[in-house]
Amino acid sequence: MTAPAPTQAGLRLSPDERDPVALCARAFAEVVPDRAEPYRQLADAAAAGEVPGDLVPALERVCELALSTGRARDLGRAEAERALAAVLARTPRGAELARRVEEVNRALSALAGRRLRAVRVSQRLPGRCLLRLEAEGATITLGLHPEGVGVESLEVS
Repeated sequence: MTAPAPTQAGLRLSPDERDPVALCARAFAEVVPDRAEPYRQLADAAAAGEVPGDLVPALERVCELALSTGRARDLGRAEAERALAAVLARTPRGAELARRVEEVNRALSALAGRRLRAVRVSQRLPGRCLLRLEAEGATITLGLHPEGVGVESLEVS
């Protein structure tokens, strides 16, 4: 099945994506009662199949939090998890995450065919780590944190 394309006004949801997004948005609204209105609006919009542009940031928060905490699977099993991941991938935040992964993969390609000499993980702060990979003629340091992965440095000689 082809994913519905983003619209100028926001994001169109497929029938399989509507219920999981609405369910997670409603659950999110219950947890943040003092800021629940945008999430209630998101739940209604998701059930109707069209998320307007002004609710896309709320959609991104709901999808990312539900996926990163495992709540998506708790609420709707693996199907909900897949649906929310597909929705997130079509948002600006999802595009940014994909761009960062592509950047990391390009940097890692500098290590291809080289003998790995050392691998080390260090913790900057709780939840924020560095992964350093040293190979013959190349060293890459990756930042691993809740917002995703990123290239901290790349040295090639």
